[in-house]
Amino acid sequence: MAKIKREDVIEKALELLKESGLEAITTRRLAQRLGVESASLYWHVKDKATLLGEMASRIIARYHTIQTPHDPKDWEKWFIDHAYSFRNALLAYPDGAMLHAGSIPTFNDLAQLELKVEYLVRAGFSQKEAQMAMLTMGQFVLGSVMEEQTRKKRRILTPSQMEKVKESQPNADMDTLTSDVMNTIENEAEMAFEFGIQLIVKGLKK
Repeated sequence: MAKIKREDVIEKALELLKESGLEAITTRRLAQRLGVESASLYWHVKDKATLLGEMASRIIARYHTIQTPHDPKDWEKWFIDHAYSFRNALLAYPDGAMLHAGSIPTFNDLAQLELKVEYLVRAGFSQKEAQMAMLTMGQFVLGSVMEEQTRKKRRILTPSQMEKVKESQPNADMDTLTSDVMNTIENEAEMAFEFGIQLIVKGLKK
């Protein structure tokens, strides 16, 4: 039987995520990929929740690398850049937002969050305001990316949905209509994200 390390388990799980999304992360599939029995995985991660948390943390550490500046006068730019960095990290893997939303933060994740809260406090926010600012931004980014990633899975209308549209628009070219609608939504995703982040910043400045 192959000898594996905790690092191997996390990296192979990320490979499965990249290939097939969150549903592919099962102990059976992961054990097969590693060439071990399923029970062997629990020597390295105590349960699936821990594994998902480690995966989410690894993605953030790898792709969400924006640094917290020293000068608090730049907080607005940093806040917006931070949101985009977080978004890009979640988009790096299929179901990245779903994985992160359901994961348990690691100690390092919480330590990094505390540094960001402290930065906003230096910029003039109260401790509570700084915490809520980070929470609000995080939930907005998660929701936006989750919608964006989920949308890609439901591009094709079901037969019943197609029939309803045909009944309401009997002369419509369904292929063109579906393509136009999806293109409009996807092309405006970036704009909607920017609009939302700017609204949050404006609210924080009041």
